[in-house]
Amino acid sequence: MRVRTLVIYITTGFVAAVLALVAVQYMTRRNLEELISANESLLDEYRMSSGLSHQADSTSRAALAVKINVVDQSGQRVLRWNLYLTIGVLALLTAVFAIIIGRMKKQAELIGQLNTSERKLKEAVLVKENFLANMSHEIRTPLNAILGYTNLLQKKKLDADTRLHISTVQQSGETLLAIVNDILDLSKIESGMMRIEHVPFDPEALVHSVETMFHHRSSEKNVPLIVSFDPAIPETITGDPTRLTQILVNLVSNAFKFTETGEINLRVTTDGGKDGRVDLTFEVADTGIGIENERLETIFERFRQAEDSTTRQFGGTGLGLSIVRDLVHLQDGHITLTSKPGAGTSVKVTIPYRVTVESEMALAGASVEAAHPRRPGLRVLIAEDHIINQGLMMRLMEERGIVGRVAANGHEAIEVLRNEPFDLVFMDIQMPGMDGYMATRTIREELKLTIPVIAMTAHAMEGEKEKCIRLGMDDHIAKPVRESELDRVLASYTKPFSANGSPTHAFKVIDLDYMREISNGDATYEKLVTEQFLHLMPRELEALSAAAAKHDLGEIRRIAHGIKTTISIMGLNPLLDEPLDSLESASVDTKSIAGPLERVLNICKEALGEAGAFYRQFQKG
Repeated sequence: MRVRTLVIYITTGFVAAVLALVAVQYMTRRNLEELISANESLLDEYRMSSGLSHQADSTSRAALAVKINVVDQSGQRVLRWNLYLTIGVLALLTAVFAIIIGRMKKQAELIGQLNTSERKLKEAVLVKENFLANMSHEIRTPLNAILGYTNLLQKKKLDADTRLHISTVQQSGETLLAIVNDILDLSKIESGMMRIEHVPFDPEALVHSVETMFHHRSSEKNVPLIVSFDPAIPETITGDPTRLTQILVNLVSNAFKFTETGEINLRVTTDGGKDGRVDLTFEVADTGIGIENERLETIFERFRQAEDSTTRQFGGTGLGLSIVRDLVHLQDGHITLTSKPGAGTSVKVTIPYRVTVESEMALAGASVEAAHPRRPGLRVLIAEDHIINQGLMMRLMEERGIVGRVAANGHEAIEVLRNEPFDLVFMDIQMPGMDGYMATRTIREELKLTIPVIAMTAHAMEGEKEKCIRLGMDDHIAKPVRESELDRVLASYTKPFSANGSPTHAFKVIDLDYMREISNGDATYEKLVTEQFLHLMPRELEALSAAAAKHDLGEIRRIAHGIKTTISIMGLNPLLDEPLDSLESASVDTKSIAGPLERVLNICKEALGEAGAFYRQFQKG
């Protein structure tokens, strides 16, 4: 806009100057033409007067002198006007250029002020991000120890009074962690860094998991949480289950906070859906204190609650509903709230989802099956400077049968890795001397190691994981360390180990995941069930072959049914369920079951060989 104004000023000044010069030239030309015409007239008169009598000569001369004087005065006036006009044009041009220069100078000043303001804004944003990151680190570091050790204590046999105290400590820690997370989520939303995922999930299972979270609180307050789920909702949808959980937990938590008597209802309904899309509506209705109409407009504002005394009486930061609204809008949904003082509040959230296709469901199932692995026998290096967190991580490693080693800083971690082999490194980011970033770079560039390095940090800002991976790390887990996240990392970046610490063979037939899930690292149990399989399986195969030779269909059905139970511990059901179903349903003759029978015998014989190799590992130990 300013540039356009300057162009107009310049064009106007130029046109004015040109018009002025044209006018001056025009007037000068007119005056010169008049002078020439007058002079010619004088000359003609002079010639004519030369023939007159001598008496009229003096009179003509006097008239001629008068006219010449008039012409001279007119010429002087023309010259003066010419000068005046020239000076005026120059003054106008000077004024125009002065205005242009002034505007340009002012524009330059405004640009400079804008650049300064932008720089200050960036500095303020950077200071804010650094403050939030440091605050997150400083609060999460002790919270990691508080929640970690309370979880460990709750696994022990405790008297009722001690268990109550520990439960109170854990609830307080979780509350503090929730406040920190709210502040961090607010920062992510403001900076536009909150990311919405699109993964398949089971909405009914998610809703019931939220119900389970509040079971204890419901019992304590004697306020039932009643969940109703529309059966028309698809079994699997694609969206962000983490943010949906966060929304529901916030809404249900608010409902419990402000409800002392009555009940809380969580209703989930659908519009039926079309074109592979479905809108789900989640309504949380309570019978609590309610909100006055004039307060409804401000209830979604940050750091605002219905009454000034609400924070003092019920606690909280006043961020919950604001974050819920922002999360709903980020998912292209909408939220409405209705309330009546003394009668309760109802919040409705509607979010669009995509109905999951079969290929996505297969991927989701695969990720679930890989969860919660057991990895005894691993060697893990823990680079952590906080002594309490060192103890917590070592305890978590011991529970999983993992051999752990602690390094107090990056330099120490590098020296340990020079001399000892490890399967995995948990790397804290903020350490004295050499931080986790520099240590990882040294591991990759100097030691030339490809060992998985997992960032373990209390920094929970958005983009931290990407930064860690960009600088050479493989993954990122945030403090407080959740055991589910720890197990996910161990499952993703380490090879399976047997209970006695030896790597398992790459078996083609048997699958030991189910056994390890049940054994929970108990080597004695794994040895016992393997021995039972090796003892029972040959007998059942022999009996099955004998029944087939006798054409005894009833016996074949009975043995096939029993084999299903025997093979389950070795994970053979995916391979054998189909042929065993064929044997178990045999009702005509033995010719139709020849193929399934042969398949069962061959696979089971191969499984016996692999199970024998697995069993010999225990004998070596």
